[in-house]
Amino acid sequence: MNKKFTACAAAIVCAVACIPFSACAEKQEDKTLGRQLYAMGTYARLTATSSEISEKDFETLADSVSDFLYETENSVSTVVETSCIYKFNAAAAGQTVELDKTAYELLTLSKTLYEKTEGNYNPAVWYCEDLYGFAQRTQADKGMPYDRADKDLPEEKYVTAFCQLASHFNEVRIYEKDGGYYADKPAFTVKVEGDDREYSLKLDLGGITKGWCADRVDAMYGAAGITNGYFNFGESSMALKRYAGNLTKSYQLELTDPRNIGVSYGYLFAKDVKLSTSGDHLKYYVLDDVRYCHIIDPKTGSPIRTGISSATVVGGSAAEADALTTALSAMGVQKAAEFINAELSDRKVVMLVFEGEEGKIITNCPDELTIRNSAYPIANTVVDGKIVLN
Repeated sequence: MNKKFTACAAAIVCAVACIPFSACAEKQEDKTLGRQLYAMGTYARLTATSSEISEKDFETLADSVSDFLYETENSVSTVVETSCIYKFNAAAAGQTVELDKTAYELLTLSKTLYEKTEGNYNPAVWYCEDLYGFAQRTQADKGMPYDRADKDLPEEKYVTAFCQLASHFNEVRIYEKDGGYYADKPAFTVKVEGDDREYSLKLDLGGITKGWCADRVDAMYGAAGITNGYFNFGESSMALKRYAGNLTKSYQLELTDPRNIGVSYGYLFAKDVKLSTSGDHLKYYVLDDVRYCHIIDPKTGSPIRTGISSATVVGGSAAEADALTTALSAMGVQKAAEFINAELSDRKVVMLVFEGEEGKIITNCPDELTIRNSAYPIANTVVDGKIVLN
């Protein structure tokens, strides 16, 4: 078997381009202030303009953002032993785990989006991710009865069992009591034939946390009186303010081709919005010409095979968009189009879909999307704001 593994944790999914449509639009005294941070295994960048905030105050803001990202990671990391999610994952089935406010809010939102997407966004697929080699492991996880390094693909009996386990995420109970926050772990467990271990639910909030952070940093920008600039977390979740360098005040939002990293297949103009993108090229491997990526289909317990290679949602909260792009990727084209029509008519959605080697675009905003790659045609029309598949 020919197995090629690629992990592009910092690969560009979406990028903002600062295009000066008019050289006189930006004030001469304006200076772009920027800072790069590192958190949750990837880079974050924030910018502002010197006419709205001094360099000293910007550095103070950047320090506050850095502290916030660090605190969030320490709340919901799957590998930091003091985090709430680590403790939840390590707890026995049926136990109660105390949460901090960050973990409580993220779990509450996760449950809401799980229900909204009919389970297509499911943060309980940690074991499925691990089976295929994509989960971040702790030292304790290295002693699993199954060893993902020994086999090219996991045994089907494990895939089936862990898919069943993940389907019980709706049984996680989250609540406030006496000023504290708590989560009850489901009593449901699974066992696998030939394996004496009993498995209980494990969570991974990586599919929503970066977006949630972008929402909070956007609020920090607002509190600081910043109307120009952006926060870009991992090139996948962003909070865009305005761009002071042109008359439209818009950023050019480049959509990266997941089959040609670093090359844009199209772009949109955007300002004063939050957004997120998911793609099958961030972590993947190719086995006998079949791509296996880190996005798990909760219905099968295996990497998505829907043909949706990337999905971008512009508008609404970045946290919702973060989870929704994962869910759309798992839904498949027909159901995704129906969901967009029913639930996301107030947002701009762009999906790149592959059938074999042929790519096509599905979008509810074709008039606002400029295509760079003519090999990727728009494969739908829009009638009364709704996607109609061709």
